[in-house]
Amino acid sequence: MTVLDTPAAPAPSPEPASTGTAAMHALRATRKRHRLGDMEWFDAAYKVYVVGLFGGIVLLWLSDLVGDAELSAAQAANVAEHGPAVLGMVAVLAFVAGLRSGAQGGPLALEAADVTHVMLAPVPRRAALIRPTVQRLRSAAFAGAGIAACLAQLAGRRLPGTPIAWFVAGGLFGLNAALLWVGAALVAHALRIPLLLTTLVGIVGVGWQAAAIATDLPGPGDLDGSLGLWGWRQEGLDVLALVFTVALVVAGVMLVSRTSLEALARRSSLVAQLRFAVTMQDLRTVILLRRQLSYEHTRRTPWIRLAAAERGPAVWRRGWYSLLRLPTGRLLRMLALTLGAAGCQVAVIHGTAPALFGTLVCTFVLGLEVMEPLSQEVDQPDRTDSFPIERGELMVRHLAAPAVALVPFTLVGAGAAVLFDALATDGDRVAAAVPVSILLAIAAVYAGASGAALSIVRDAPDPMSSTNQEVYLPPEMAGFTTVIRTIIPLVISAAGAVMALGVRSALDNDTSDPLSNAVRGCVAIVLLTVVTAVWVKYRDRARRKIRAFMAEGRDYTQQQRSAR
Repeated sequence: MTVLDTPAAPAPSPEPASTGTAAMHALRATRKRHRLGDMEWFDAAYKVYVVGLFGGIVLLWLSDLVGDAELSAAQAANVAEHGPAVLGMVAVLAFVAGLRSGAQGGPLALEAADVTHVMLAPVPRRAALIRPTVQRLRSAAFAGAGIAACLAQLAGRRLPGTPIAWFVAGGLFGLNAALLWVGAALVAHALRIPLLLTTLVGIVGVGWQAAAIATDLPGPGDLDGSLGLWGWRQEGLDVLALVFTVALVVAGVMLVSRTSLEALARRSSLVAQLRFAVTMQDLRTVILLRRQLSYEHTRRTPWIRLAAAERGPAVWRRGWYSLLRLPTGRLLRMLALTLGAAGCQVAVIHGTAPALFGTLVCTFVLGLEVMEPLSQEVDQPDRTDSFPIERGELMVRHLAAPAVALVPFTLVGAGAAVLFDALATDGDRVAAAVPVSILLAIAAVYAGASGAALSIVRDAPDPMSSTNQEVYLPPEMAGFTTVIRTIIPLVISAAGAVMALGVRSALDNDTSDPLSNAVRGCVAIVLLTVVTAVWVKYRDRARRKIRAFMAEGRDYTQQQRSAR
């Protein structure tokens, strides 16, 4: 046989396309490339560098701008004694929040394409979920460490230790708390722990840690809280908290294959809507979606049944019908926000000015929670416009029931502030603190409610939307207007928190009376609340007049141009 007679070797057959884990990774990589497009990584890295550099400079500048004095030896000893228990409450709350999140379907939220195609493909569920799990851990760790590090850097200005040491210690504490939350959520979801059981565990854990704060009883979160003081002193026993957190996270990752597909499908749609609402700065929609994520529903039966009456203020009764059906979880959340605001106000009076931001957040969110009757009216504009009453008049009447419902929370906040101040001063000025605490609680709570009402009414549909297209603004001016609209409700809410600075100034200056400063601040906030109610009532009238004036101006300009 010659060489020419040798049969040719068969052509190699192409390898079949993978339909397993490799295909899943290839699909995700392709989707990532399409999403990122032609992004220049050098430009992206440069932007991150610039933001980090200027962000650090701004943080240091704000830290020096606060100018709070260092703690005395007695105050520092008090922080060393009670600090781990107080910070441990943050770790306990993070653990409890993780348990409840896992019982309600969290913490993973995949894209709709992953839930529809990848999770139903012949791919091991662990392999499909390991990357989203790592991303969730990474994002939570980064957020927790960054926020806690910034706060610790501010606290380090008043405590022994260097700012760098406090920054690192705060980052470690925030990292531990964030991973504790994600790990608890993963384990609770994988083991299908009932929501009722997580609630009972939360009540026991929070109550135990609260007792540890008030007494010398060791609490479950003391070791975690002690990590936050590593900028000052380090204790080797605190490492056990990190060991527990790591073990919890590892257990959650190992059990990730038990994730419920139904929960992923539900959360994927809600989280997508939530991200869009955050982008549009629609706080009302964000709150509604968060309630849906946590399976929060109103009670079927009210806490107290109102007697039937043929006559009476209809809006007033509708408001109470709504408030008396608030679920237990929301009431507990409102109570926690009240206690948090009280603690922040006491911290401000004792020299920690940045705690004002904590008061702002707590009172603003409390106002959003209690303004449920107004929010429901805003959510149904068609029904609102069908009533034989002006919309502004209807909305301002919806402020009455929430204003009365805030009274018990105001009293609870005042009592908590007196208790916290007594713990900080060993009960030296309880009698003098009671009236001041009541006035500060009124100012903070009702200023937060005013800002929340302003934010809710601002998001109400515009009844003159047909004329909106006729108003043109430059992009720069439109962006500036959006920022102003977002900031104004927060500024109004912050006005009540700032009143604590006046009391603090009076305490530092023996010639001033703290009670007089509190009275003046409370009167100012009451006037601000009245102005907010007037704005809610006459908002639509004012906008109609302004737009009519602008329309007349445009018509006059067109007539002048036609005459020429």
